[in-house]
Amino acid sequence: MLNFIKEIRRKQIVKELKNAPREKKIDNIEEVKSIGVICRLSDEQHWNILNHFAKVMENQGKHVSIIAIQPKDQELSFVITHQATYKCRIGTDFNVWGLPNEESIRPFVSQHFDLLIDTIGEENFFSQYIALRTEANLKVVYATPAEDPTEVYDLIIRGDGQVELKGFFNNVIEYLSMIKK
Repeated sequence: MLNFIKEIRRKQIVKELKNAPREKKIDNIEEVKSIGVICRLSDEQHWNILNHFAKVMENQGKHVSIIAIQPKDQELSFVITHQATYKCRIGTDFNVWGLPNEESIRPFVSQHFDLLIDTIGEENFFSQYIALRTEANLKVVYATPAEDPTEVYDLIIRGDGQVELKGFFNNVIEYLSMIKK
């Protein structure tokens, strides 16, 4: 019963947030100056791909911030080396409704991004909430054909099964490089 009530409340929150006015804008990747990434801390290989993407973009003069959801019972066996990474641990950084505590997300959601990339790769309340709370010109997500994230995201890159992170980042860069300057 409690999960049913939580789900209704979460849908209300998403509905309220998606009605907020915002300016959508698609820039060529060369014109993008700030990038936000929503991710799940899962394993070291996954983190290495995220960290590599952030370093490549920062070497091109872009600012990259990462917000990550960390499963409740998962201890990290690797070191988070990217300075602008914010973690939200399930259980300790969330309230009874499943909303992340304001203190844990404020540093990320208070920034404006030219590009926001959701790498979670499945329908997820945390990533939708963060995407809706974050001011971004363009919001990009990976989704399977069964998912419809159009109420939250502007650009959807579709694929079957789990997101392959390296390929997803390459697709985002390739599509945005096609935009006329």
